[in-house]
Amino acid sequence: MSSMAEPGWEALARNEQFRELVASRRRFVFPMTAFYTLYLIVYLALLGYAKGFMATEVLSLSLALWGGFSICLLTVVLAFAYARRAGEWERMAQKVAEEAGR
Repeated sequence: MSSMAEPGWEALARNEQFRELVASRRRFVFPMTAFYTLYLIVYLALLGYAKGFMATEVLSLSLALWGGFSICLLTVVLAFAYARRAGEWERMAQKVAEEAGR
């Protein structure tokens, strides 16, 4: 099979391993995206509507700054979590590709 050839998408979509790969990625990506989006929306809402609360200082920094730092940290944590899972998905994809090449 040349690298330029189109795979048989219909056959691939029926492959149980491929469907498990897609389902596994969805089970990770959708909840994490929803969590991150909700976290960011809550943070922005607090910045806009609870200015006094967000101005409260904790350890010499306002809660607004702590919240901003937490968003940066959450981004890194989610990236590492995705990278860890990506190895598993890559192995699953290799199995699917080997089976499709038969």
